[in-house]
Amino acid sequence: MKDDFKTWFARLPAVPGMLACGVCRPDGRCAGHGGEKNYPPEKIEKLLHQFASLHEPLTAAEFFPRWTTWAFEYGHLRFVPRPDKWLLMLLVTPETEAMRELDALSEDFLASPFK
Repeated sequence: MKDDFKTWFARLPAVPGMLACGVCRPDGRCAGHGGEKNYPPEKIEKLLHQFASLHEPLTAAEFFPRWTTWAFEYGHLRFVPRPDKWLLMLLVTPETEAMRELDALSEDFLASPFK
């Protein structure tokens, strides 16, 4: 990962209300941050791989959703796929800074020139 990506990604856990975040690179390697008890890196990586396999048929059919968000009582889970195969996962609690910034964080991920 380039340093610019590492810097961008390292800021995410500090956003108030961010429960967990993760990224899957085009080569399939994943990284995650979250509470060790409820959201260990292994669980985040498993979610990323599962969503990537679910999302792949959509892209093969040339259907490219900007992002996918599931809303639950205690939070929102969002996946942000990019055409270059990067995939971001954000899990945030409602009515927090992370929730208010969810769209901006997603847009920033889509616009960033990660390699």
